[in-house]
Amino acid sequence: MSKRYLFTVFSILLVTYLAGVILYMPSDRLGAWLQGHTQGRLTWQTTSLGWEGLRLGMVRVIPPIFTPDREIEQILLRPLILPLFLGKLGVRYQVGMDFAKLDGTVTWNGQKGRLEWQARMDDSSKLAALMLGPMGNEVKGKGDGSGWFNVTRTEIEEGEGEIQWRGLSAFGAKIEPFTLNTTVKEKNVLEIKLAGKGEIAVSGKLTLNVMMANLDSSAIRGEVLIQPIKSNLPGLAGQFLAKGQPVRFIVSGSVTNLQWRVQ
Repeated sequence: MSKRYLFTVFSILLVTYLAGVILYMPSDRLGAWLQGHTQGRLTWQTTSLGWEGLRLGMVRVIPPIFTPDREIEQILLRPLILPLFLGKLGVRYQVGMDFAKLDGTVTWNGQKGRLEWQARMDDSSKLAALMLGPMGNEVKGKGDGSGWFNVTRTEIEEGEGEIQWRGLSAFGAKIEPFTLNTTVKEKNVLEIKLAGKGEIAVSGKLTLNVMMANLDSSAIRGEVLIQPIKSNLPGLAGQFLAKGQPVRFIVSGSVTNLQWRVQ
């Protein structure tokens, strides 16, 4: 038999199998299976299964990864076929929140995996509010980014990523261009670099020690320097940097409990 014939037969069997799964496997059964494999770290209000994949609605992470706690509007999971030929499991995911969209792929061979991601942030003020509280509403702009990580069950082995913001302003002052870069410097240690220049310049380096078993408690430390470039800055930026001197922030705490201190 020719390879073309075998491929045609395989394709028909695969489509038939997927159709059977979608039509006859209850979505709540898949939801219960997924609940068990996430070890109770996720809860959701709705579950639906269709040709587009398994959709989870109004998802919460336990314990919360954001403070205050926020619901994820939806998570869509779709199986990847190609990795199966290489002995791997693969899933394409889409995560939707009210301020950002995240999508990418995860592949896993039983011991190691690779996570690839792309992000689009439509409202930076909501993201900033999770880290700065009500003051985060003074941050405006949009961003796009991408990256990858190679992981095991207990370690992030290597990886990198970058996010670029457009039209960014903070407390009335423009900061464009502005970028955030992440690099895995050593296992479970991420280095985060900030760089931006406009009416004010921003630079900084943070270190995140990732705890795979307890991500919300992952410790973060570092510093961020803000330097006025333009005199007579508008808004709160002008009040905060009225003396024209740089301000250094020391960052500590965890990803869910960031602490900022002016040095």
